[in-house]
Amino acid sequence: MALENLLLDVKKLIENPDADVDEGIYRPSVQIDRRNVYFIYREGIKKSLIVYEDARKARDFQADETLVDDDYVLLKGPLNFFNNQALAKRFAWIKPSSRHGHKYTLGLGDRLGIASNAHLKLLKGRGIFPVLAQQSIRELLLSNRTFTDVIEAASWSVFEEGYRDGWGADGDHVKNAYEIDYAVRSGATMITLDLTEKTHTEYLAYSDEDLDAKYNELAPEIREKFEKKYLNHRFELGNGDVVEFSPRDLKEAVLAFNEGVLFAEWVNEKFVKPYALDFEVSVDETPVSTTPAQHYFFANELADAGITLETLAPRFYGEFQKAIDYIGDLDRFEKDFGEHEAIAEKFGYKLSVHSGSDKLSAYPVIARLANQHGWHVKTAGTNWLEALRVVAHEDPQFMLELYKFSYDNLDDVKDFYVFNAQTDGKAPKPEDLTEKDVNMLLVDDDARQVLHTMYGSILGYTENYQYVYRDRLFDILLHHADEYDKYLSLHMAEHVDLLQGIETTKQAVLDKYEPQD
Repeated sequence: MALENLLLDVKKLIENPDADVDEGIYRPSVQIDRRNVYFIYREGIKKSLIVYEDARKARDFQADETLVDDDYVLLKGPLNFFNNQALAKRFAWIKPSSRHGHKYTLGLGDRLGIASNAHLKLLKGRGIFPVLAQQSIRELLLSNRTFTDVIEAASWSVFEEGYRDGWGADGDHVKNAYEIDYAVRSGATMITLDLTEKTHTEYLAYSDEDLDAKYNELAPEIREKFEKKYLNHRFELGNGDVVEFSPRDLKEAVLAFNEGVLFAEWVNEKFVKPYALDFEVSVDETPVSTTPAQHYFFANELADAGITLETLAPRFYGEFQKAIDYIGDLDRFEKDFGEHEAIAEKFGYKLSVHSGSDKLSAYPVIARLANQHGWHVKTAGTNWLEALRVVAHEDPQFMLELYKFSYDNLDDVKDFYVFNAQTDGKAPKPEDLTEKDVNMLLVDDDARQVLHTMYGSILGYTENYQYVYRDRLFDILLHHADEYDKYLSLHMAEHVDLLQGIETTKQAVLDKYEPQD
């Protein structure tokens, strides 16, 4: 559309925000400030920022086209970093903010940078604070993105949808000072400190004799401090439950977790307090479940050090594998989750559930036990798999090609993820599949795990210096954005309805939302 015609529409909007204007003007994005107008303009799959502003003030925008209108200028520019920064000077709500004070928070982890519009449409009015930008260093490397890319993509979606209720950016699973500094300086408003490398769970498997020997290597004053603090004490949780430390419980807690406590204290002083970050601590990637005594030790030591956590992620009983439902005894999970929830409530933070995508069987338990106090649940893989649902619908042959590549190269990711889907007969064999089977690949647990874990390899695979799959994939998704939004909204609505207790069984949400192809 010519800028002259856009100028006419801009002046209509100034006179009447509900005026009939060109359909390329995306209505939710329209912002009118006196004579200044800002919005997203869509031309097919291309999106541009339109700004009508005093010519002297508009100089910090980058423009592909401009039209002077007396002392004002109409400009059309790209959705890039510089225009995002300029727009944020006018509208602070397009930048991420703290989730502090929000009862329910949801980590969304958009790996492709095109899912946030659907998330925001779904969450408007739900009372859930979205952490739109949520990526780990591993995920950034696998998808060939940066923290800046991730935060910027989310920010543009926030502006495009006119979402003013606040959103967060998580430097997810950062493990050292370099990663934390990188996330914070890119604009992260929270960090999830992954203490896997500072947690010595190998001691949990020691015999009593070997554990005693290792514990006795500690300085006497350290042993005396912790024994005086924890042995022969009953720690009431306020719900009738009690945490007590046997001598072995204490030795395990000190040897396995105290280094992580000390590192968290250092991170708090170095980064969290100076940058006013929301602080999450994670021990969920340890190989064994976190006991109530271990959780209490961690929480109590952090509290005594004056650290205010927003959330803590223990390793819950059972398996939270990628892309599939919870694996384990739900009654035992409920008991385990209830104990951890009581500790979290005592110390004033919320539990964080990692690898939360598709854990529909576990959500009713979380809703029953944590809805009064609040929760944080992290999802990410759902976005990728719902994108593949679009591919399966629009280009079944391409979907088969992606699955074969994933199946044949699954060893690429065996060091990154814990999953059951191995190529030993469990996952469907590519040679047995036809185009009519592609939708099955997105409901079969083993096939879902193959596809989920291989997203980085699919996106990054090149031949002769050219991407083999990435450009084709984005071309399909961008040309069928409404379809992607539909699938994503339906699947995330399953999650949200269960977490908020709107529905109380997995089958109820599947009956309500399962997409019909």
